Amino acid sequence: MVTSATQVEKGTGRVVTVGDWTVFGTELRRLREQQGMSVRQLGKQVLYDPSALSRFENGKRKPPADIVTRLDAALNAGGILCALYESLSGPDPFTPHEALQNRRYADQKLAGDLQAVLADTRRLEDEIGSKLVLPVTVRHSKIATALAREATSKARKPLVDAAAGWTQFHGWLNASLGRHDAAIHHYREALELAEEAGNADMVSTTLAMRGHVAWMAGDTSASIGLSQAAQRNPRNLSRTVLALAVQQEARGLGMEGDMDGMESKLDTATDLILLGDPDKPDAQYFYSDSFIRMQRGMAYRHARQWAKAIDALEHGLQGFDRKTLESEWATWYVAELAWSYAGIGEPEKAASLALRVVETGRKTPGSRLVGYMGELYQAMAKRYPGNASVAELGCAVDVHAA
Repeated sequence: MVTSATQVEKGTGRVVTVGDWTVFGTELRRLREQQGMSVRQLGKQVLYDPSALSRFENGKRKPPADIVTRLDAALNAGGILCALYESLSGPDPFTPHEALQNRRYADQKLAGDLQAVLADTRRLEDEIGSKLVLPVTVRHSKIATALAREATSKARKPLVDAAAGWTQFHGWLNASLGRHDAAIHHYREALELAEEAGNADMVSTTLAMRGHVAWMAGDTSASIGLSQAAQRNPRNLSRTVLALAVQQEARGLGMEGDMDGMESKLDTATDLILLGDPDKPDAQYFYSDSFIRMQRGMAYRHARQWAKAIDALEHGLQGFDRKTLESEWATWYVAELAWSYAGIGEPEKAASLALRVVETGRKTPGSRLVGYMGELYQAMAKRYPGNASVAELGCAVDVHAA
């Protein structure tokens, strides 16, 4: 089975994936809880039945467009609910049946085109951030899975493989935006698709990315377990994909206090990258020696080995070009470097780096960078009361929040 249950909207012939509205509901609930509201309080604010709002949150009902607009405003969502709703409910560029009337077009070449668009979209996210790319990805994921669902047996495998890539990327975007439940939903679907397609690299990547969500949620043991699961068939994996899972396990081991295990795994991941990888999947286009250095730095930072973290992060960042360093994903490592300088006792350097991070966060819609630096400010304000550089950071974070 390729996707969650489907139905056809009355009068349109349009295929609707029930899981789509589950994702919308998950985001609605997350935003409501973030604002500290109960369903009843939200219903009172938007003048709508709380029981209906509960059905929206559970993905059991499609909300009216005017209610989505009011919900977006009441929850200070900045248009994200409206954008997600539009992507899910707007007219498809084509319905699956119409697209496949002449089935000779649903072939390996079409699957290759879907993969090429995915590669371009991954790189676009580096430049403009996850929030702006997500609505496009919702639509493309739906198209890819619909094509896979209705393909003939001959064309099915490459199209299922393409759908797995799009769904995994959909999960990554939600994880990047802090929407853990939605990310897990898409990763599970991607895992099923990748298993059917027989794509061992995508199976491993999806398990590792699911482990990343566990790490983000503070579940270190699950992160380690999922990272180990991603390494289970090493002979069938590209070196880069295997290195991704190995270094993530290392980070978890460091957080649990197993320094020897962490160092051993980090060395293994580094060796894998240095060997080169002719089979490197496009989904790991960013993975390099410099990237593994930064991952090593993250492991040291979370193990509170501040000097080692600074050395590894700085060397890793030096290996990237200026354009990459301005991207949101690379700036997260600058944020980790700021935390490391704070840990070693250099608040001025930490604050200077944090201000760079805040600047990038302001330019990237939906970014969590500013909030992350707000956490750093709170920690430094307690440790270094009265420090002028720390106070400047506090003003920058407060101004953005206002």
